Amino acid sequence: MLIDPSIIRELLAEVQEQDFLHPTNLLVFNAARTLFRSGDPVDAIAIRDRIGEQYTDYLVQLMEITPTSVNWDFYARMMHEQAVVQRCRDLAERLSLAATLDECRPAAAQLQQLLADGQKLEAWTMPELLESFFKSQEPDAPKQEFITFGLAAVDKGTYITKGDVVVLGGCASDGKTCLALQMAWNMAKKYKVGFFSLETDREKIRDRLMAYSAQLRLPDIKKKTIGEERWTVLARQAAELAKRDFTVIRFPEKRVADIRAVSQAYGFQVIFVDYVQLIVPETDTRTPRHEQIASISRDLHAFAQKSGTLVVELAQLHRMDQASWRAPTMHDLKETSQLEQDADLIFLLYRPGPKSKLDKNSSRILTIGKNKEGRQGDWPLYFDGEKQTFSVMAEKDGRSVLQALQAEGRKAQARNRGRWDQGQMEISELPGDDEDMPF
Repeated sequence: MLIDPSIIRELLAEVQEQDFLHPTNLLVFNAARTLFRSGDPVDAIAIRDRIGEQYTDYLVQLMEITPTSVNWDFYARMMHEQAVVQRCRDLAERLSLAATLDECRPAAAQLQQLLADGQKLEAWTMPELLESFFKSQEPDAPKQEFITFGLAAVDKGTYITKGDVVVLGGCASDGKTCLALQMAWNMAKKYKVGFFSLETDREKIRDRLMAYSAQLRLPDIKKKTIGEERWTVLARQAAELAKRDFTVIRFPEKRVADIRAVSQAYGFQVIFVDYVQLIVPETDTRTPRHEQIASISRDLHAFAQKSGTLVVELAQLHRMDQASWRAPTMHDLKETSQLEQDADLIFLLYRPGPKSKLDKNSSRILTIGKNKEGRQGDWPLYFDGEKQTFSVMAEKDGRSVLQALQAEGRKAQARNRGRWDQGQMEISELPGDDEDMPF
């Protein structure tokens, strides 16, 4: 910066105050930043005039020990890393003096945050963006990799990558854990997946997973009545099943910092959290509940972005009164709207309404309520409870279900038209028959 003022803009974008361990170096940096922001020239003389004549020799020494500005970004990274290391040491000292786990947790959370931070700031000019775009569209350019959920009809309209946040909302006992296990199992064929269970014990997770992955009847698993023929098939399947990179973590009463630490230790590329409202907040437990969950959501979102981990958060929905039943929306996610704001994709899983002709036990509706880079819609699902398997209904059956949903939506919209000012929830009309169906 002192020997080459042309790099000042990039340097100020890359370097932060907390990167300086030496107070005089921080003084020089702040003076340079102030000069730049005011439009004044940034050089050794201007900085000296600002911080004082007594620093003249020091500024000369700084210029002498820096041979060139060519490697400034490397020097900046080195400085940042050393600053982080020192802060880690300070936190380690605090940890060594802690007498209880509660005293350890704040410092441990800060330590994990320090280790997760430190990503280099990247900036692109419009010419650089154009060049990058043209290269990405060349025939031999590698295609972007999207993570799929194992439901082909749904996967066609979703473009999820590592670093995104997905929310799967559902009421209790509607099957969100089962659907999440199915999604996680399919992802584990290609990615390293961690399933954090904050409520369901390991044995129940295990049995549900085996019912789906090996297509065994859950009642046979529970009663230990798996037939000899099925055991023979299972024995042949075992080696293939074991190849899935899938780990279940029993994780009651844990914080986001704990999830982050375990994820990094195992090297997970995808994590499922079942479910987000059970995470212990880092904030004071006396704060309002919606603020606690909002803080948890922001922390998980930050972890996903900084680590490049796909985070799938299961979440509870408000239970619907059967007498005034309506299809749930994203606003029905319990306790905070922050979940909706932080998510790149939101699934809502629910049973058909009381007037629906669909069987309430074997049918579910999967709604994509938010999709930043794809389409939204409703997908009727068939649920095989014995084998813990969800599948999209056949096109003929599915279309008839969607047509019924459309009719119900139009009726509901008509009932509520004109009552928006009274706080009634807006109901969006579903696509008509002439539009592309989600199949």
